[in-house]
Amino acid sequence: MNRNAFLSMYASALCLALFLSVSMSAQDDAAQPGVITNAEFNRALHFDVSPPLRDLIASQPISVFGYHLAKPALRPKLQKQLQFAAQRGEAAVEPDGNVRLLAPVSAAVVVDVLGVGIGFHGYSVPDAPTDSNGASGDWPGNQANAEVLEWVNVSYAVFRKSDGAYLAGPILGNALWSGFGGGCQTSNSGDIIAQFDKLAHRWVLFQPVFTSPFLSCFAISTSPDALGTYYRYSFPQNAGFPDYPKLGIQPEAYYQSQNVFNASGTAYLGAQPCAYNRVKMLAGDLTAEQVCTLDNSNGTLFDDSMVPADLDSPELPLPPGTPEVYLGSIDNYSSETHLYEYTYKPDFVHGTAVLTGVNGSTPIATGLPAFVGLCSFGTTACVPQLGTTSRLDSLGDRLMYRLALRRTVNRFNVPMNSWMINHAIVNGSTGAERWYELRSPNSNLTALAAYQGGTYAPDATYRFMGSIAMDKTGNIALGYSRSSSTLHPDIYFTGRVLGDALGTMEGELPIVDQTVASGSQRGTSNRWGDYSSMSIDLDGCTFWYVNQYYTVPNSTFGWSTRVASVKFNNCTPTVLH
Repeated sequence: MNRNAFLSMYASALCLALFLSVSMSAQDDAAQPGVITNAEFNRALHFDVSPPLRDLIASQPISVFGYHLAKPALRPKLQKQLQFAAQRGEAAVEPDGNVRLLAPVSAAVVVDVLGVGIGFHGYSVPDAPTDSNGASGDWPGNQANAEVLEWVNVSYAVFRKSDGAYLAGPILGNALWSGFGGGCQTSNSGDIIAQFDKLAHRWVLFQPVFTSPFLSCFAISTSPDALGTYYRYSFPQNAGFPDYPKLGIQPEAYYQSQNVFNASGTAYLGAQPCAYNRVKMLAGDLTAEQVCTLDNSNGTLFDDSMVPADLDSPELPLPPGTPEVYLGSIDNYSSETHLYEYTYKPDFVHGTAVLTGVNGSTPIATGLPAFVGLCSFGTTACVPQLGTTSRLDSLGDRLMYRLALRRTVNRFNVPMNSWMINHAIVNGSTGAERWYELRSPNSNLTALAAYQGGTYAPDATYRFMGSIAMDKTGNIALGYSRSSSTLHPDIYFTGRVLGDALGTMEGELPIVDQTVASGSQRGTSNRWGDYSSMSIDLDGCTFWYVNQYYTVPNSTFGWSTRVASVKFNNCTPTVLH
């Protein structure tokens, strides 16, 4: 090879290396990530082991506290977004309509049953929004007993996983802490999370306490039996009112996020990630530790609404010592082109933690058109419904639960690291689901970069309150609410298979269509859902989705929920024993 040819080949290789380096960089706009190290360290305030939940249920009457009208959602950056809205209006940042004829998604609804709400085993709806979420479990050695648990405001229920048959409930959320004492027992605040720890085959149930003293209440099952005994813990939340908490499960810790406000909810104090010693909590160790870091971004309050990564591939967890990834803070400008990444590294031995990415210092360029969060980043209620002038809140100022982490192995036996997340955006004169798949190289597992994403808007119907996940084959499912002036809010899903063109989703299919969703919501401070939940089963193929709808026309407290499973045709489930 002559010298010129060698130099030409070297230059081409160098350009390719530079391109890959830039494309995989999660810090495209920032020279140095901001760091906070002043974590607050605590041990559990209280610990015990519960009686079997089925015994607690037998001693607890099915009852509610009476109607509780939720206040409008707390917005960390409300004043900033109101100023932007006055300057911007509700400008179109996506093509209006974007009508496409798409083949139906190559997946099928397998289980589709009524969840907690109107019509469910004598339940009287006491609250709004629903905060609907859930998870599926397994039962090694006796899969016939495997369960699904759904939790909404302010009760939960248990179903048989194989066919959705009713097993127990509705159960008051705080009944789980009956006899525990303190706020965990007396408060039933909502903002609940039901998870299944796939690594340990154990249930992880969480509820905050929103009256002083503020608390995080955890119940970790001692077996795969959702109706068995639980290790119960309470931890302090000393920074302030812990609003909109979310959970992510990783091998070394249970990770939490929340927006912290003052006690009255009138002033935003900062975003706060927390980590809890998972190993000790699973062992029923009363010395289990918590570390939390209040991120007030040096007073600028840039960061908010972080969502922690939640592991969906227990057979291929991230290596020990890998920091937890959070995404958030999408409402900092009048229109956005980035997601913002944070990492959190706890040290339970020394009671410390390192939070990186503060003040928006690790932005991720999505490569997609700039977006405005739906309803002017959630500063108004804008989603129309059939038969009423009441509009719905889209929570367009934040990313939606969950940040689903899936590790798969490619044909070269190399792990691929994918994070999925979504949110609702303005789409001309309507609203759409914006979704992303982010990836990282194995050489730097927390260096997330956009791999693909898109705006799902096959027609002029509003789509919002979504949740997304990936199966072991690489198929993605996205569930969401739909509504318009000619539709009652219903529940649909779409998805893509691995071979589809990047950035595209297939046609949508119903979980609850207009023959069932025959009502619209009136009042309740315009709150709708606040979040929904797309989770993945341990079989690696079955998605479980929980969301709300109405059958009672123009009702204030008349919601129902649906618990449904979805599976792609090309995914062969892992056989569970």
